[in-house]
Amino acid sequence: MKSDPYSALALWLLFGTASALLSAPVVSNVRAAQRTDSKLVDIYYNVAAPSAITVTIAVSSDGGASYSVPSASFSGDFRSGVQPRADRDVVWNAGIDWNGQFTTRGRVRVTAEDGTGPAGMAFIPGGTFMMGDNYGLSGDAALHSVSVSDFYLDRFEVTQELWHSVYTWAALNGYTLSGNGEGAAGNHPIQTGPWYEVVKWCNARSQKEGRTPAYYTDVAQTQIFKSGDLDLTPAMVKWTSNGYRLPTEAEWEKAARGGLAGNHFPWPSFGNDYNALINGSMANYLGSNDPFEQKPTPTTPVGYYNGTQVPTGVDMANGYGLYDMAGNVWEWCWDWYGAYDVAASTNPRGPATGSVRVIRGGGGQYGVVDLRCAFRRKADPSGRGLLGFRCALGQP
Repeated sequence: MKSDPYSALALWLLFGTASALLSAPVVSNVRAAQRTDSKLVDIYYNVAAPSAITVTIAVSSDGGASYSVPSASFSGDFRSGVQPRADRDVVWNAGIDWNGQFTTRGRVRVTAEDGTGPAGMAFIPGGTFMMGDNYGLSGDAALHSVSVSDFYLDRFEVTQELWHSVYTWAALNGYTLSGNGEGAAGNHPIQTGPWYEVVKWCNARSQKEGRTPAYYTDVAQTQIFKSGDLDLTPAMVKWTSNGYRLPTEAEWEKAARGGLAGNHFPWPSFGNDYNALINGSMANYLGSNDPFEQKPTPTTPVGYYNGTQVPTGVDMANGYGLYDMAGNVWEWCWDWYGAYDVAASTNPRGPATGSVRVIRGGGGQYGVVDLRCAFRRKADPSGRGLLGFRCALGQP
């Protein structure tokens, strides 16, 4: 990864800029300027790459020491499918994400990823963010600052079809998985996945693709976790491997927020009345009135809220291009459920031991209170409720 600094601009937000690149693309000549008498910020950059790229943007208010300014309301040349050329143009609506704020040390970071990233996964840029809830609501994490490293996350919840393809391979290669993954259809998320089965499945997915597994039965990390129920500790995880694993709770929330801070949901949703900031065109939850709600398995196909959903709505992918981070099925995280150690502010992995694991995101049979980014819930690792997951990949 490289970066190129640029001089500050004497404007309302006084933006300097920095560019960053991941793998082959080269980003240069990043410029940012606030429009006169407006809260819109124009961001321009050049990018050279052999093919289309994925672009993410982060904003700093402290000269680049951290990129934690809430920023998700972008339009223009960002997310996936951006063609490389000079003077790519993105508009940031700071009036939505950061209204009433002021800085003399603003910087913008443009990150470009080429097509060599894992298929079906979104790049989540590392950095510092405010984890937890600004409103002190019951069941939410206490607000605190956390830093995580770059990682990838599945854009969609693991489907029944994907589960089945790995399950079939695993059964022929020394794995003991107790179920074939239940879901409403092949393109719906699995919904009865116990934590123990899910982490073994992650190992099988890794080996099926020639990756190094993440989970082991011993702290020496010599025996791959393939069978049985085992309460793994952080020391039994090869965190530096290139294998699939569950996101930590901090990674999950960083990804769910999509660059926003202080918002209830993975879209602009700031204010005391969270019920007024969600409706059935945005996510699958109890009372959303989507066509799948009254069925025995109340899940929608993954990525259903892409602009063609019913009730009619816009594309609900968050700022990192992730779908269903609110609703559909609860998603397993790595962490044991317990009080946060706020001193462990860099890549926290939760308590070393426990009896229940963290689940996040809410589900199709749960109310909107559970869909908030900061809401925490716990589940027995052998549980088979409305439980699904998505995989993470670190940056070894």
